[in-house]
Amino acid sequence: MTRWKGIMLCTLVLGVGACRTVHVQAPEVEGVPAPQQVLQEKKTSLQEKKKASAPLPEVLGGIVQSDTWTIYKDKEQEEFTGHVSYDNGIYVFKAGYALSDRKAQTVTARENVYIKQQNPQGPTYEGYADTAHYNYQTGKGVLKSVSKNPVRLILTEKEQTVNARAKQIAFNTQTRVFVLSGNVYATRTTPQGTQTLQADKVTLKQDENYAHLEGNAVLSDGARTLQADTVIYDGQHNAAHAYGARPLVSGTTEQGTFAIIADDVRSDAQGHVVTLQGQVQGWLVSPELNENKINRQF
Repeated sequence: MTRWKGIMLCTLVLGVGACRTVHVQAPEVEGVPAPQQVLQEKKTSLQEKKKASAPLPEVLGGIVQSDTWTIYKDKEQEEFTGHVSYDNGIYVFKAGYALSDRKAQTVTARENVYIKQQNPQGPTYEGYADTAHYNYQTGKGVLKSVSKNPVRLILTEKEQTVNARAKQIAFNTQTRVFVLSGNVYATRTTPQGTQTLQADKVTLKQDENYAHLEGNAVLSDGARTLQADTVIYDGQHNAAHAYGARPLVSGTTEQGTFAIIADDVRSDAQGHVVTLQGQVQGWLVSPELNENKINRQF
């Protein structure tokens, strides 16, 4: 069985205090109604924000840039529109629109959302989506596709790259549980070759080294392929289990080409020991058998 490590999703960088709020006190003029509690500032460069009338709190070492910056004081919200971007060297965030809600402790973004987390001491994560929503108090978030373009997640670590796509990716950065749903397809490229994973839904528990594939599940390493309705990989207990829709195991080994169907397939995590149960059927084509003299009689 192919071992698929959990994929950690990076959090959106517009977290607590991720947007700089500027409070401007309106002048008291007799006979003039008080202004609405909305401040809108047009900005064309980073320098304009630095020249704001009030000191700007430090936010993850940088400042969010956009074409338009709107502050809703009463709602404790900040809205960024047009070429929204943030980059502090480790976290990168880009979108066409973003809303930071400090009261709800959430960030919402849409239009060509791009997020990246690059840790010099660890892996690099990149995500692409049409929309994104993240609650930095609970750690829960979701990346969605509302177009023909799927959500994409790319993990690069040492000599391997994991590239996954789905209709939606929900995640919890506190429990490190991630759910990919809707035409899930992922590849894992290593020096030993490329491995692929497909399913309607995939649940990954990173801390437990656990993966649950549901619906039209397919695992392949190029030489061997496992197809089933449900596939469970449990790295902590060194076990894998495939069942539903008559699991099919096929491929090529040193002994030859094979294809086996059973009601239930169990193995260790490495696929060295495989147990087939319930109406096992299949065939093995071995070069030794094909070249045997007995075949010449037929």
